[in-house]
Parts: sequence; structure tokens; C-alpha cells
Amino acid sequence: MFIIGDIENTSSDSEHMEIFLDGDLDDPKGVLLRYYKFFILADSSRMDFREAAGIIKRDVRAIMLTGSVYGIDKTAPYLSEMCEEEDALRFAVMKEPNLVESVFEVRRATMKDATKLLEFLCSVEEFHATEEESFMATLRDGSTRRYIIEDRSEIVATAASTSESCDMAMIIAVATRKDHRGRGLASAVVSRLCGDLLAEGKTPCLLYDNPDTGRIYNRLGFREIGELKALRFKKP
Repeated sequence: MFIIGDIENTSSDSEHMEIFLDGDLDDPKGVLLRYYKFFILADSSRMDFREAAGIIKRDVRAIMLTGSVYGIDKTAPYLSEMCEEEDALRFAVMKEPNLVESVFEVRRATMKDATKLLEFLCSVEEFHATEEESFMATLRDGSTRRYIIEDRSEIVATAASTSESCDMAMIIAVATRKDHRGRGLASAVVSRLCGDLLAEGKTPCLLYDNPDTGRIYNRLGFREIGELKALRFKKP
């Protein structure tokens, strides 16, 4: 899904995306995609994981690799010297929409909100550092849509969608300011975002690693269907 969404949203001559194919186009053994500084792996048991790791190691920009549990487990030993953290992530798809009617004003962010929103995301301690280049570029071209809730002109909650294909979209960067948690802001901003995606015929999906967060998503209609893993790399 990540790979298809990124391809659909990126021109073929773009410098921020590369696709590496293992095998024949008609019968690939695996695919490795670079999107800005992020790598995504679509694998099979026939894939040359050593070679995939070699491509990543040669790219000094790499900050993360995401893929199936099997694929990451096979690739990780070849990347051990550059790995900082490994995350197990649950993958959920919206199966039974149960969106909430928000009492908060939720709006789509624009480039006027970019600096303030980036600062907000970087202030959320549960988040890893947000990559500024891709953040700015995808907000500008609309390939990542970001929604916000404000209180006295300060951003207090946000959610975004990325890797949007013709029929699916990944929900990312769901965050609420610590002193505003427990008020339903996350449910409100995710509901608005998912409502807009569903209206366009796109099924929302997301990844999470926190059981408490998972319960919120479950109430909104998301159902877990599998697991992924992510490797985060040390800064060069």
C-alpha cells in the first residue's frame, strides 16, 4: 500500500523517489522503494535481502525502513551497525466506520500553518523527529493532507493521511498536546479526516504500537488485520 500510494502521487522523473526491483517485472522477487529518506520493502521468500540492505546502507540519507515482519527480520541482520531502534507495529483498516460528530472546529492545514505545525509535531515527545523536507514538500503539493484543531490560535491536535492511492490512504501523525488529552480531540480530528477520505471512496488504514491508542481506533471502526515492523537508523 505504501509503495502503490507513493508511486501514484509521484511523477516518474522525481528525484525524491527510487524503485529497486529484484527479479523480472512480470515476476518480481521483491521491491524496495525510497521515498525521500524513507525506505519501504515489499518482499517474498525469494528476495535477496542482503542486496536490499546494501542499497539502504549506501544511501547516507536513510532514516527508516518499513516492511513485513518476515522481510524486516531477514533484512535487519545486514543493517545491524546502523540500526538504532526496531518497532513492532499493528496494521489496522477501517472496516466498520463509527466516526464521532466533533464539537471542535477541525480544518485542513495550509502552508500558512506549516512552521507552527512542524514545531508542534517536533514537540510531541512520543514522536520521532519529523523529517522537514518531506513534511514541507508533501504539505505544499497536497500529497499529504493534514488536519488540525486549534485553541486560541495554538495547534492542540492533528492527524494526517499519506500514501493515498485511488482506493486507500494511510493515517499518520495523530497527536494531541499533552495538556489537552482526554477531551476526545484525537477522535475528532481522525473522524473528520476519515470522513473526507471515505467520501472520496478511499479506505483509511493506520499503524499503531500503543494498546491504549488501539482502543481509540477500534471505537472509530478500525480493525487489526496484521503486523509490520520498522527499523529506525542512527543519524550519520
